[in-house]
Amino acid sequence: MFKIFISETVYNKVITTEAPKSEASRSNLYKLLKQQPVQRLSEEQTLQIKSQPEKVLKNPSSLYVLDITKAEALGIQKSYGVVCLSGEQPDISPLIDINDIHIANEREKLGKGWDTVLRSVRNLPSNALVLTDRYLFAFNKPNAGDGIANIRNILDELLPQQYEGDDYHVTVIFDNMSKNAAFTFNEIATQLNRLKQQIGRKYPIMMEVLGITPNCSIYTQLHNRLIISNYYMVEASHKLAAFNQDKGTARQTLLPMTLFTESSINGNSTPPLKMIDQTINTLRGFSSSLPNLTDHTIYCYAVNGKRMERCVTIRNRLLK
Repeated sequence: MFKIFISETVYNKVITTEAPKSEASRSNLYKLLKQQPVQRLSEEQTLQIKSQPEKVLKNPSSLYVLDITKAEALGIQKSYGVVCLSGEQPDISPLIDINDIHIANEREKLGKGWDTVLRSVRNLPSNALVLTDRYLFAFNKPNAGDGIANIRNILDELLPQQYEGDDYHVTVIFDNMSKNAAFTFNEIATQLNRLKQQIGRKYPIMMEVLGITPNCSIYTQLHNRLIISNYYMVEASHKLAAFNQDKGTARQTLLPMTLFTESSINGNSTPPLKMIDQTINTLRGFSSSLPNLTDHTIYCYAVNGKRMERCVTIRNRLLK
């Protein structure tokens, strides 16, 4: 859930400075403070985050604007994958979408493939990913899109080089009934887990795999093909197995989006954050229902390559 944690001193400064201005000239941070949930932090609470920065992972999708130096804020941001700004000159422009759109055509080059598509979002802080595409493993030919190869390229672009929290969380969700006959669920889970070594990050990664069926309550709600992180999403209009190296596997639109647009901050449109929330809330509801579920054959579940008899909860921190 997106929320703004802001030091009381910084909050008062922003409000005092921006409130007298005309609506058109007020800062985007001020407008966001008036739209989104806000928790003001006392000096003691700010110092607690400064001394124990890992606490930010209790709210991993939030914006932190703290009464600390720029160097301290950047250190927290890089280490824990959250947007953390100094109250000196807080700039929320990285959270405002730049309207980056990519059009892929079958067997035609699109720049450098996923490298090109993800360029506008890959430098945003990140501590978790959810990838959902019911037909991710429906094909077994490179020209139609190799699901494993595409996931590897996506992870290599999006996983940060530095991360000092506990495990970085990756969850991959697909339709287990529509996968190609050449795959078993166990083989997919094993191959996805092997990607952790292939992309060469030095921190631990939790690889969570959920194979749903049409009998799952969330099946119809996961029609959109999405990559979701804590500050952005990427929507593929046809499939996430979008490339064979740098060539498109289908004619489709690939749309990376950060949480807000200028229009949404000004109250004139819906922020991309809403679509992220819809998907995360769907998964959160399914996760909370699992302890009371009587039929666990409607899905398959694995963590770090190990098939589990049942899932007690989806572990990805984005569901917090």
